[in-house]
Formats: sequence, C-alpha cells, structure tokens
Amino acid sequence: MRVLKLCVCVLVAGTIFFGASLAWAGALFTVGHTGGNLSAVLYRASEEPGWDGKFEALKLGTAADVGYALLSGSVDAGFVDVVKVRNLRGFPGFDRLTVTGRVTFPYGATLVLRKGLNRRINELNGLRIAVSAPECVLLSAFKEDALRLKADISGVDFVVMPFDAMLPALEAKEADGAVVKGSAAVIAMAQGHSVLYQDWEVQPSDECCPAIVDQAAQVLFVRKDAAAAGEELVKLLLKSGSVEPDELRETVARHTAIPRDMLEGQPVPEFDRADDSLAALLAEFLDEDGNRVDSDEDVRAPDGK
Repeated sequence: MRVLKLCVCVLVAGTIFFGASLAWAGALFTVGHTGGNLSAVLYRASEEPGWDGKFEALKLGTAADVGYALLSGSVDAGFVDVVKVRNLRGFPGFDRLTVTGRVTFPYGATLVLRKGLNRRINELNGLRIAVSAPECVLLSAFKEDALRLKADISGVDFVVMPFDAMLPALEAKEADGAVVKGSAAVIAMAQGHSVLYQDWEVQPSDECCPAIVDQAAQVLFVRKDAAAAGEELVKLLLKSGSVEPDELRETVARHTAIPRDMLEGQPVPEFDRADDSLAALLAEFLDEDGNRVDSDEDVRAPDGK
C-alpha cells in the first residue's frame, strides 16, 4: 500500500511538472477557473477573436484546486474565490503570483432553502439556517425585511458556518437554509435549491471594510513570469465584459448546464482591473472563512437592534 501511495504521489508531481513545463515552453496560456455564473466574462472571452491559439480555459473542481494549480505552476492564471485568497497567501510560491483583475457581483442578501423544502417566509420557525456570523449585514437585512412582512422568525435556529460550507450543508441536509451573498444564488439554484428571498439593495455598511472587499467574488492571479500574456488576457476580458447583460447570460447558458431562464432576473458578474493591494485588503478584512474580521464593522445585532 505504501508503494502504491508513493507511485501516485510521483505521478501527480510528474503531471504538475509536465503542465508547468508546457506553460514555460510557450504552449497555450492556461486559465484555471471553477465555472458557473461567475465565469461569464471568461466564457465570453473564449468566443472572441484573439483567444484561439493563445489561451485555454481549464475548469477545475474547486477554488482550492485553482489555487494549488497556480502555486505549482500548472496554470498560468486563475480565478480564485475571495474566501481562499487569505489561505493562498500563506503558501510557498505566492510571491511568484500577482493580481491583475477581479470579478465583482452585487452584494445582495439571499435566503436559499434546500431542495424539496417548500416554505414561505412566515413558515421558517424550527428550521436550521446557516449564516456567516452572528452579526452580519446580510442577516440583519433579512431580519428587518421579515419584521416588515410581519413574519415571526423567533424560532429559527441560526447556525454559524463559513460561506463555502453552506451549499454543501444544504446538499447534506445539515442545514435547511442559508443566508448568503447574491453571488451564490445562481449556483444554489443550479444545484436544485430554491431562493425564497433576495434584497439587492443591501450594501456594505461601513467605511472600515471597503466595498471592493465585499463585492469582490473572485480574484484573477497571474504568474509574474507570464505578465505579458496576462496583460493580453486582461484586455480581452475587459472587452468581453462590455457586452449587454443578456449576452453574458446567453454565454453562460451555452457553456454550462445552467438554463437561460434561471439566469433571468439575476445580475451578471463584472470584470475589472485590480492589483496586489486587493489581495492585501482581503487578507486584512476577511478571515480564513471569508468573514469580516474588522472590529469596527457597523452591523446590527441579531435581534435587529
């Protein structure tokens, strides 16, 4: 068994080295991503003149996989979820990466119910609903709206967990619902869950934690030794993101299993330039679970006071 494990490790290491060698040898510039709605601009770029023969989009299983591929050099660039940036900074090889862009999405507040569970907003008592922190803007917004709608949610069991653990918890029926940022809505619906409540008017609530942190969904990292091709990629992404929202929705539907009508009514992600200061901000204001760590955050208490 020990010999088998050693062989597997050697094979994986060889695969990573081979991938890195191809990149260094001048093969296609590879861009790691996790797919879904947030990859809309990347999908659009892959259909543009100037993509073929130069770039290749490589879909990986998780945001962590994208990070590891960047560190190992098996991809030249990659879109990393903001909740993984802090961890990524702690690994060897991070100093060989630079931030060149970001994907943003309206902050919003969304209540997702697990698939098969049909409840109205005044029928939530007794349910176990995941939240990112005991005090957060998303939860406060939901509670205020529930109060406005005269819905009694005093019997809801709010349980704290990281954002990236919420949808898996719904899948495993470890939670009945989750209060998430708007960027998770389409992902949840694509998995068969339902959206009970959304408030797109919710905004980051304080000056201490800039909107650049709250509304960032993914960060584009590029290997420093591939900076020239990375700049060409950024220009192509900026051009691709300038199309009408409906065109981006159509693009996502073409490249994923997400139905076009599911994207209707949902915002589309935007891409713009960023630099290494964004990674520093994320490390300063977000903990390893993607929650704010600033002590002066202007949020309301769970009781709405």
